[in-house]
Amino acid sequence: MKIDDNWYKLYEKLYGTNFNRLMTIGKIDEGYANYNIENLEDIKEQVEDKFPNNELYISLYDYDSDEKVITWNQTTLEKYEQHAVKNCLLFRFRQNIDIIREEVVGLEDIERFMFIRRSINLGSNKDIVEESKKTFSFLKEKFDIRPIAMFNGFNEILLFIYTENLNLKNGSLSCYNFYKYVGKKLNLKTLVYENIEPYAQVVPLPGTQNNYSRLYTQLFYPEYSYEEIMLNSQEKYLNTEHFNDFANSEKIEKFMYKIDEILSKNKDKKIDFDSVIEKIA
Repeated sequence: MKIDDNWYKLYEKLYGTNFNRLMTIGKIDEGYANYNIENLEDIKEQVEDKFPNNELYISLYDYDSDEKVITWNQTTLEKYEQHAVKNCLLFRFRQNIDIIREEVVGLEDIERFMFIRRSINLGSNKDIVEESKKTFSFLKEKFDIRPIAMFNGFNEILLFIYTENLNLKNGSLSCYNFYKYVGKKLNLKTLVYENIEPYAQVVPLPGTQNNYSRLYTQLFYPEYSYEEIMLNSQEKYLNTEHFNDFANSEKIEKFMYKIDEILSKNKDKKIDFDSVIEKIA
């Protein structure tokens, strides 16, 4: 199925034209398969072949290795961290959907879809919207950065912060400590990071559809209201104004290097994050 060509322009902006990435494609009730992709044409072929009847995910990072990512042991994560082109930090906010899962057990597809869409319209995602906005404001204030905000069409909001390639000695540990600090400082309940390996993540491919809600993975402005974010996710076309929001943050790069430096000297050291932020201002 053909999708709006503007999405391919976004893919090029996000991923470049040649890369070494992984795509995960399938359905939760039928299983998923992994595919290695090396350029934009590979993405296009997979989208036109598998969309809209499957969910499509792409690796957050490109990997600077001559080996194809698909050949790596997915339970041995050293290669992912070693070869990841570390040019992005990702904050994931995930809504607890246990109640929805319980309510849709045994429902036919159309009944399940209607129940899920009604739950979303009535505010089932308010926690992730509020907490992602709070985090967006914090990052903008402290690091002069406007993260790219994306709703996955069901139960997750993602904030992407793009940087120059960060040559970190303790990448995963630095990310973990940063997320932990922000989560504690802002009292975030939906921020997910403890069980995620930063450099082996996959994220929804923008512009594709969630099978449960039939909503699209869409970019949005954090200034949007809850209703606007959910309504925006019904739109399968991309507003190209979002292209103007891509910018790196020198402050956050300095911050990550400083955290990495501290951890390199003593991984058990308690870090005064507020002091580090003030020093790089």
